[in-house]
Amino acid sequence: MEKAIHNLGKDARLHIIHILLQNRSKKELADELGITPAAITKYLKGITHPSDEIIEKCIEVAKEDEYYEIIKIIISDITEALIELSREIDIEKIMENENVQKLKKLLDKAFDKMLSTSPSFV
Repeated sequence: MEKAIHNLGKDARLHIIHILLQNRSKKELADELGITPAAITKYLKGITHPSDEIIEKCIEVAKEDEYYEIIKIIISDITEALIELSREIDIEKIMENENVQKLKKLLDKAFDKMLSTSPSFV
């Protein structure tokens, strides 16, 4: 997940901090992350943004429901970037990429599994 975290945008990083602040104070979160409450305040004011290391710690300290919200943010940020890129480049060229083909196969399997386990609508 290291590469995905590294490519996160500033908004996604801030969103992760907001998620964790829903269930704890700035001081509690700062203690969990090994930083000062002032650093949290700087994130919230947009003065700085959480580093890759801090985002990794956020994932480590997240409770189960927070963890899945963070994963959704990471996926959303990555896919938004891919969609934006796809608007700039011929889709056939994108599909030639080996990693895009792997992603398509993975998504196809996930959709097939979802369809096979969902109740039929007859």
